[in-house]
Amino acid sequence: MRIFKAKAPMRIGFFGGGTDVSPYAEEHGGRVLNCTIDKYVRCMLRPHDSDGVVIRSLDLEAVSRNVTGRWDGRLGLPQAVLDAMPAAQGVEITMFSDVPPGSGLGSSSALVVSMLKLLATAYHLPLDRHELAELAYRIERIDLGIPGGRQDQYAAAFGGMSVYHFRREGVIVEPVLTDASALLELESCLLIGYIGSRKLLTEHLVEDQVRRLRDGDTLRYHDETRAFVDEAVKLLRRNRIADFGRLLHDAWEVKKAFSPYIAPPEVETIYAEARRHGAWGGKITGAGGGGFMVFACPFERRLELERLLTSLGVQMRSFSFTTQGVHAWSLDAD
Repeated sequence: MRIFKAKAPMRIGFFGGGTDVSPYAEEHGGRVLNCTIDKYVRCMLRPHDSDGVVIRSLDLEAVSRNVTGRWDGRLGLPQAVLDAMPAAQGVEITMFSDVPPGSGLGSSSALVVSMLKLLATAYHLPLDRHELAELAYRIERIDLGIPGGRQDQYAAAFGGMSVYHFRREGVIVEPVLTDASALLELESCLLIGYIGSRKLLTEHLVEDQVRRLRDGDTLRYHDETRAFVDEAVKLLRRNRIADFGRLLHDAWEVKKAFSPYIAPPEVETIYAEARRHGAWGGKITGAGGGGFMVFACPFERRLELERLLTSLGVQMRSFSFTTQGVHAWSLDAD
C-alpha cells in the first residue's frame, strides 16, 4: 500500500475581509484580496493495523479514534472531514500546522482543504478546486456551525494573489498579477508577527459583526471595505507598493468599525508604535481580536520595526508568498 501526503497553504488577507461572510456576500456581493504564504497544514495517510480510523495531531499532541462508528478524542474538525468523506478505513491520518490555532491566517480551513485533497487523492474521488473549497466551507460553516466566511477555503484550494468574488450564484477566482516583481517587492516590505491566540473571542466577534450588519449599523463600512479591493489591485499592478501599504492603514481604520472587539487595547498599542516607527500601515489578519498582525513598511525600516515589535512581545515570523494552492502526492510505504 502507498502513503499519501498533502499540504494546503495559509493566507494573508489584505482587503475585503468580512465581505465574504453571509449575509453580505449573498445580498451585496463580497470581494476579497488575499495571497497565500509558505505556512502550511500538512497531512499524511498511511495503512494502520487495526480497523477504523486513527487521527493524530502532532502539534496539538492529541489522538482520536473511530472503530465502532463513534469518535473518541476532541479533534472535532478532522473528525467532521472524515464524517463527510467516510471512505477511509484501516488507516492512520497524521497532521500538523506550521502556526498555532487561532492564527488568523486561515489555518482551520487549510486543515480541512488539505485533508479533503488527501482523501480525494487516496480514494480517487473527482473533486476540483471549486468543489474542494465549497465542501470545506460546508464542513466548517454548516456541519460544525463555525462562524466565518469563504475566503480561507478558496485561498487554500487555489493559492496565489487573487481577488475572490463571492456572489449568491457562485464564486469567481481572479488572479491579479502576471508580473512576479510586484509580488516580490510587496513581500520585501511586509512583516508578520504572532501576538497570541484569541480563538474563542474571534468566534464571538464574527457573530457580533453579523448582528451589526443585519441591524444595518455597518453596511456602509462593508461597502467601503469591498471598494478598497479594486484600488489595491490597481496599485499592485502599477507596482506602487508604498501606496498599497498606506491603503492598508485606511482599510484597517474602516475595518475596526465592524465591531468594537476587532482591535483590543494591546493591538492598538502595537499598531500605534509600529506606525510611529515607520510602518505605512497594517492590520490583524483574519476576523480580528488576535492571532497574526501584518505590517507594511519601507525596506530600509524593516529591521528597526522588527526589533521594535519583538520588544513588544510580538513573535516575528519569516514568510514568502506562494503561487499554488493545495497539493497531494504519494509514495511507496516502507
